[in-house]
Amino acid sequence: MAGGLSPSGQTGVDQESRLRRPNLQPVSMRPFNSSVSTRLGVFLALFGTACAGANTAELREGSSGLSGAIPGGDGRSLAGYKAEFTANAMQGMDSLMIRTNQVWQDDDEEVLLGLFAPGVSYVAPDGSLLSNAEGVRAFVESELDRTTGHEIWRDDFAASGLMTYIYGRYKVLGAQAGTADDHEGVQLTVAVRDRFTWKIRSKMYVPFEGAPPATPREVAQDPPPHLTPDDIRATFGRRAVRGQNERAEWAVNSYFYMNSFLGRVRYAWNNDDFDTLVSLMDTKVVSRFPYDIPAVGRVNTGYSLERLLPAVGEMHMDILDFEVSERLAFAMGSYSLEGMGSQIDGYFSAVVQTTDDGPVLRALLFSGAGAREVATLGEGPGPS
Repeated sequence: MAGGLSPSGQTGVDQESRLRRPNLQPVSMRPFNSSVSTRLGVFLALFGTACAGANTAELREGSSGLSGAIPGGDGRSLAGYKAEFTANAMQGMDSLMIRTNQVWQDDDEEVLLGLFAPGVSYVAPDGSLLSNAEGVRAFVESELDRTTGHEIWRDDFAASGLMTYIYGRYKVLGAQAGTADDHEGVQLTVAVRDRFTWKIRSKMYVPFEGAPPATPREVAQDPPPHLTPDDIRATFGRRAVRGQNERAEWAVNSYFYMNSFLGRVRYAWNNDDFDTLVSLMDTKVVSRFPYDIPAVGRVNTGYSLERLLPAVGEMHMDILDFEVSERLAFAMGSYSLEGMGSQIDGYFSAVVQTTDDGPVLRALLFSGAGAREVATLGEGPGPS
């Protein structure tokens, strides 16, 4: 594929190196052999942090005390436990992506039944929003006759508690090459753990230029209403609705905090406050803003924002779905961008990670006005 132009006007490197981190590899789409899988699990447990794009030395830094052994433990440092947890979560997500491809490749509707969490939210390649597992399964079933495969690359990854997320390239292989069924772009997947397996909790596709196949009318859905605190409490049972479940109240408070945090993002955007907006982002942030191209890292995200602010318009955002687990939370919602004599409406997906220094955006993707087949390059601005 032809290289794109960097902000400096220089021809960029090939597309894959622009969109992928060098230390994270594509998810293999071949099913695991059981003996190989067992050996791989041991290997990942021992060398998990290297596979996850972090290293144990980094985990020991800072004020979190990760270098000390856990009292009553087996002598490993907290960093060692963190490494093993991260490796196991990554292996679980790879397995989930392999099962996803199996559905598309083999028209395996039995595997399809176990892919999605009950409250899943799913933004299809054409920008349509589907919610609840039954609706998403109906959409996927409508795709099976037209496609032969679904490949995903893991370019960014994070995990905490019972939640994990990956971001990366995707490619859907149509049954007939060269048709709208044959398309690619970037995707963001949030998964939650259900006993011994991972299930897709939220997924967003942002295709490159071109018109992906439209969501069939018979499976299309109206957008869900604005999410309320009582909606969150209801997922914990009747006592939680009456405010009698501490876990539910923690989730509600986390939702309020997410709303407030995204409010700071909107305020900085609408007031053309570039420095504040970039400071809210993690150094590894992945992004895709309306009218612009996917970017990996805070440096490249800064380039995107430089191009967009201040003329692009005023942003409005409304949360429709939310979940939190320990230090990781996601929100999916609707947005509108008014300016430049027009208005864009679509959906966004945000992943926020809590660090020792406070919350930061790990991912922020917007649908609509299709992504272009390039990504930002070069040394860009960081927070002041």
